[in-house]
Amino acid sequence: MGGHEGLDKRAVGPGPGAADRRPALEAVRRAYPLTVEMVLAAAVVALWQLARVPFEVPADEAIAAARDLMSLERALGVMVEPDMVRWLAGYPALLDAANWFYSHMDETLVFAGLATLRLLDPVRYPAIRTAFVLTHVPALLAVAAYPAAPPRWVPGFPFGSPPAFDLGGDLRNSTAAAVSLHVGIPVLLAAAAIWVRPRSRLAWATVLFPALVLAVVVGTGNHLVIDAAIGAACAVAGAGGAALIHGRPARGRPQAGALGIAAAAVVWGALAFAASSVVVAAWG
Repeated sequence: MGGHEGLDKRAVGPGPGAADRRPALEAVRRAYPLTVEMVLAAAVVALWQLARVPFEVPADEAIAAARDLMSLERALGVMVEPDMVRWLAGYPALLDAANWFYSHMDETLVFAGLATLRLLDPVRYPAIRTAFVLTHVPALLAVAAYPAAPPRWVPGFPFGSPPAFDLGGDLRNSTAAAVSLHVGIPVLLAAAAIWVRPRSRLAWATVLFPALVLAVVVGTGNHLVIDAAIGAACAVAGAGGAALIHGRPARGRPQAGALGIAAAAVVWGALAFAASSVVVAAWG
């Protein structure tokens, strides 16, 4: 009896579940053509926007939550936003440029960066894609758990006033300021660039991307420093999850020359710019 039981157990093997999971894991770990990868990234962004909509709360609740975050920053000694907002307001042309950058250049630079990374290293790009996807998961949880207004809505904040529009009138969540993926995703992309090409000065220069975005989102009153920190933490969590799934892939070779990679970045950045412009115009 014991011998037959042992044979039966060996015959069963790992079970159908393991076989079912293997193709799915291989699909996640492989790279796809650039167009497919960009469509997948666009789908993630669209899903992120739509998934946040049910968690929008009335403006007064969101403003109260933002006040609590400001109180936390004061306690931590990092409440620098009022000074930055006042300084930027003293330069109207620079303020206009910062507001335009916030509205139009986020997705533009992100998609240009993703296209560059896909062509630069197709072996490591699947891990970058997975990190990009997973970064949105804790961010969505944060938005759901703690809906908050941007600081520019808070009376008493420099130039702050409640919104003049009604919430819930379109497919967006205007009370999702507690986590800034405007900063989190650039942090992820800069880290990915350095991971892919650690000896490249251009790769190291990408750290200026999240630094610039941080200055923009804080100076325009759209986010607090703590929102940016939470966004960066989401990126770290996404990268950690990707490392568990992909391990440590070897470095790959570029699939195009420098001009080809630059052209792809411009094309996909331009398409993202056009799409974001349409959305901004629709939202008014």
